[in-house]
Amino acid sequence: MNTLIMIFALPIGIYILFQEKKAMKKYQAIFDDFFLKVDQDKVMSQKEKIDLLEDMLYGNRYDIVEKTKDTLKGEKKLFSVGWMFVGMGTFYIGLVIYIIYYFYFQKPHVVEFKLN
Repeated sequence: MNTLIMIFALPIGIYILFQEKKAMKKYQAIFDDFFLKVDQDKVMSQKEKIDLLEDMLYGNRYDIVEKTKDTLKGEKKLFSVGWMFVGMGTFYIGLVIYIIYYFYFQKPHVVEFKLN
């Protein structure tokens, strides 16, 4: 049974990695579009804009690491299901290595907003 899992996990993992790469561009575009809408709003004050952007980051489970009157920066580690499957397809050794990498070495995804 383990052999069957490993045989199918590697190609599935590679396929998922390509899909994750495409999805990451769309994921970042959501933040960029939201920021443009908020930044171009002439009715809201700077504080209201920062609060709205902060709510979006908290809603997406980002940790706020820097907040000033015109800058907001959030970080979040993103777990890759594709790398998990690739790790399972390499006799589970790769899975253990990826999990260690995720917890100790992976840099978080950073979203930074700078208002005009």
